[in-house]
Amino acid sequence: MSRNTWLVVGIALLIALGSPMTGEAKKKTRDRQSAKKTAENKLKEKDRRKTEQAQKEFEKWRQEGREIELPENVGSMTDVMAELGEKVGLTEQQKKKIGEMRAVRDKALERWDKANRKNFDAVKAQLDKLSAGKGTRTCKAIVGRLNAMRKAHASIATGYERKMFEVLTAEQRAKWNAPILSKLLMQEFSSLELSEAQTAKIDSACNARAKRCSFPLGGNTSAQTAASLKKYVYSSILTAKQRKEYAATKKQEKAGDRNR
Repeated sequence: MSRNTWLVVGIALLIALGSPMTGEAKKKTRDRQSAKKTAENKLKEKDRRKTEQAQKEFEKWRQEGREIELPENVGSMTDVMAELGEKVGLTEQQKKKIGEMRAVRDKALERWDKANRKNFDAVKAQLDKLSAGKGTRTCKAIVGRLNAMRKAHASIATGYERKMFEVLTAEQRAKWNAPILSKLLMQEFSSLELSEAQTAKIDSACNARAKRCSFPLGGNTSAQTAASLKKYVYSSILTAKQRKEYAATKKQEKAGDRNR
């Protein structure tokens, strides 16, 4: 075979052998490009979800900040003197004393408003100027400042409320607080068929606890004060069968909360 013939045969072999290799290389290149594109798409989707979550968090906090307001009129047990007098039986001296203390409280709240209202409104204006692109950290900080001012305002009313409550005797304080505690406990154990004797024991326990309470119950204070009473009712007033039924009910409630 001549040299030229060998050359032609060699070139043909190279072409024949090179084609599959080239195809395999192309496939690998396509696979690499596809994997890279998939990875890029995953990163884009992750960034999109992260941005979406940040926007949701921002709107949640901003909405909370918009809902925070300073009450124009601070309600309390002493703001309806007729109702207070009917429930606890105020003396004329007590009515006069509480009336004087209410006037002092109102002036204190007016002074606070005069010193802080503009600042409160300015902080709320800052909240409205924010955009989701700023992230939630600044938004949370502003809402925190608003909350702190609202609590400072409320603490003035709460402080005077407690002082006014001290004007009442232990029996009078019990008449105001005991019904609040009894209502909470009856709601807590409403799934059980309590006997009249058990209900009477609960009322008696609430009355005894209310006498030792030096402040008017309401909101979180009611729940906190009732917590120890719940344990007492569970361990000392309920029967073994009722405790079992109560435990099962609470378990179902927790399961329902998790499934929401």
